[in-house]
Amino acid sequence: MKKMLCLSLFILPFYSGAGELVRDAVITEVASSSGNKDVFYVKLSGGTGPCANGSVEFPANKSQSEQSYNQAFSIALAASMSGKKVRIHNYSNNECGGANFIGVFTN
Repeated sequence: MKKMLCLSLFILPFYSGAGELVRDAVITEVASSSGNKDVFYVKLSGGTGPCANGSVEFPANKSQSEQSYNQAFSIALAASMSGKKVRIHNYSNNECGGANFIGVFTN
């Protein structure tokens, strides 16, 4: 029983969804910059996660490539225009100022 408890305490922090900033949110604003930084910015309504009902920045230097950064901006624009819900992720931590993944839900 002690081994199971120790294993659970070790694995749980890694399984808790660390890095998912928001899920099921709607983008209400997209901007090409924020605070004169090399980022694009999205303002969110609803959702769950540490950035729900807030804003998220996608820094260019945190993206996997320039192409990936441009794709994320395009996805954010498409989601904002269609009103579809999004999921946004930060592969490093849970900071809303360091996103580098966005996905759109079609349903």
